[in-house]
Amino acid sequence: MALYVVSTPIGNLKDLSFRALEVLKSVDLILAEDTRVTKKLLSHYGISKPMMRFDEKEEYRISDKTINLLMEGKNLALVSDAGTPGISDPGRKLISSLVDKLERLELSDNFKTYKPINIIPIPGPSAVSAMISASDINLSEFAFLGFPPHKKGRMTFFKKVAQSDLPVILFESPHRIEKTLKELFSACGERRVNIGRELTKIYEEIWRGNLSGATDYFQGVHKRGEFIIVVDIK
Repeated sequence: MALYVVSTPIGNLKDLSFRALEVLKSVDLILAEDTRVTKKLLSHYGISKPMMRFDEKEEYRISDKTINLLMEGKNLALVSDAGTPGISDPGRKLISSLVDKLERLELSDNFKTYKPINIIPIPGPSAVSAMISASDINLSEFAFLGFPPHKKGRMTFFKKVAQSDLPVILFESPHRIEKTLKELFSACGERRVNIGRELTKIYEEIWRGNLSGATDYFQGVHKRGEFIIVVDIK
């Protein structure tokens, strides 16, 4: 039995791999960050499967239920709205809990009565790797920090970016992109940045320049969509 951790398109539905498609067709149940988003993907490929919502709040509540389904012999797929689960998306808690339970079972007397459960990654689209491939900043080493905190801890977060010895990659939403760029400039000063917007989608854009220019550029229509930001070292 297996839990498949499946990467899904970050925008362009054609980026779903053949292997991911086969897995989604074969599993008994799909754990989805947002079932409405995943339903659109499944409908595009003519797939009809039972789904269970598995967002950040639900992850803690139903991890045990999910593990029990695996113990009963079900094959499950875990998907996020876009990209790879566990990368600023739900998944880590479930996998950690599953590994912990399997390790405890191995020490028990009735371990042989359970069928083996595998955790299988199905690699594919990732905003991080896509951005790295098109960046002019040296990213042979980098620090990935995900989304900045919305309120508490923002100053500490941007201080960490400023003090990093490695280029930093982070995500941001259209609602906070202007604020985040201003705070990055305040914390880091003038740095070179690469900013990806709407990667793989119709209005895909990769902007390269300095932080001061980015704060001016990403306003109005240019602040729509999901963002990935690469901040160079001094």
